[in-house]
Amino acid sequence: MNPLPPSSRRLEGAETVFTLALEPDLPACRGHFPGDPVVPGVVLVDWAIRLGEAAFGPLGRFTGLDQVKFLAPVRPGAAVELRLALGPARDRLAFQYAGAAGRQASGQIRFQPAP
Repeated sequence: MNPLPPSSRRLEGAETVFTLALEPDLPACRGHFPGDPVVPGVVLVDWAIRLGEAAFGPLGRFTGLDQVKFLAPVRPGAAVELRLALGPARDRLAFQYAGAAGRQASGQIRFQPAP
């Protein structure tokens, strides 16, 4: 698993927002891509799940992704906001990454809640 970047958190109603300070030499970006590094999409999804569990408790078993869009590269050294919202049935976690230029990635992660 990739280490989580340093973050701060605030609550906004039923949502939580993390501000992530990405390291300039983020290990997850090595080789992805040489000379023009970006944070891989799978790492963004992993961070959303791990921070979702930190914010909302255990989410259950991962069952899939819906409506995932990678709109602009997330680059090492940047500061990004990760907005998370857990659905009322606790079976979907919506995520959205945004930086200085606007939305960069978004989607929904499906879970089978633990009994």
